[in-house]
Amino acid sequence: MAEVGHEAEEVKEVVWTYTGWAVILLVCVGAGVFIGYELWGQAGALQAEVTKQTEMVNTLKNERETIKSQLALALRDKEACQRTLASAPTAGGGAAAPAGGTAPPPAPAGGAPGPQ
Repeated sequence: MAEVGHEAEEVKEVVWTYTGWAVILLVCVGAGVFIGYELWGQAGALQAEVTKQTEMVNTLKNERETIKSQLALALRDKEACQRTLASAPTAGGGAAAPAGGTAPPPAPAGGAPGPQ
């Protein structure tokens, strides 16, 4: 019977050894997960950068819409001016080209006078 008690003691000792190793392993893994989460899990700097970039994108979108609106208004005004100019009677004084006539030839490059 002495051997049975001795074997039971050895089994208890092996169980406690493996249990200790398991606890140490779990503590190390838990500490690693905790430290990793604290360092990189929240990613506070990255969240701030994403917020900053999102605000910049929204600002650029608003500017683009504003510029599109300004362009549309300018085109509308240009078309209105062209319609007004086309429908206006030509004032005398030779300012308008004669109907069916051709425009004078363009001036040569360099500002030199053309052939006479």
